[in-house]
Amino acid sequence: MQKKSFRGRFPAKVLLVRFTPLRSMKDRLLCLLPLATVLSGWELLSASGLVRPELVPPPSRILLTLFCQLNTASFVLTVVRSFVNLTLGILLALFTAAPLAICAGLRRRVDSAMTPSIMLAGSLPDLALLPLLVMWFGEGSLAVILMAGVCAFFPIYFTVREGVRSIPGEYFQVSSIFHSGRRDLLDKLILPAIVPQAITGLRLAFDFVWEVILAIEIIAQVAGIGSFINTSVEHQSVDAAFAGIFAIGILSILVDRCFFGFLEERVKRWA
Repeated sequence: MQKKSFRGRFPAKVLLVRFTPLRSMKDRLLCLLPLATVLSGWELLSASGLVRPELVPPPSRILLTLFCQLNTASFVLTVVRSFVNLTLGILLALFTAAPLAICAGLRRRVDSAMTPSIMLAGSLPDLALLPLLVMWFGEGSLAVILMAGVCAFFPIYFTVREGVRSIPGEYFQVSSIFHSGRRDLLDKLILPAIVPQAITGLRLAFDFVWEVILAIEIIAQVAGIGSFINTSVEHQSVDAAFAGIFAIGILSILVDRCFFGFLEERVKRWA
């Protein structure tokens, strides 16, 4: 009597379904290895006395301070406020840059007329607009949101534009043969091409705009995690300042790995 092989008892699809999540989980956890190495080395340097803990506290003390700060509503609201301003600025950039990028990608004349001006504007120092925005809209969240939208506009525009331009021209010819409407053309051809590029642009904008948000909050003294870090340094509370930096880093990692990673997986399945 012939025994069934392991492959016969467990089909390949079942094995793929069972082992793929484990592999993806290992890949996601692999990014924590360099971070754990850096933190361990930092802790050892602090324990050896080569680094003054008054100036650069060890990670264990910073994490303890961060845990204590997370129990205070004011610190949590400070982080949330900065994150909301960042998110609103990126959404503002997305809803303004994406339509312009689609038009530029579809029409060469529009691209020739508009993209050089946008490239010129993108080469200018963005923070130079900050004093004007503060003068026009006051020292509040509106100026921060607008500044974040300006900075996030350019990576979103150019990535979406390249996504549209990468669509083969034969696809548009086929759609014209079948008399596809504008909505079908957008839903079935343009959006599947630009969504992966848009996610890349949003990812780049998220990383870049965080730095801009912190700079604005420190320079213009707008309420947020940047002003919290600056105030902590002024009051010689280095532990609290590093706790604010760690809070930004942890939040950025969570958004990148969980939110953008989830979007990429869904887009791959959709595509």
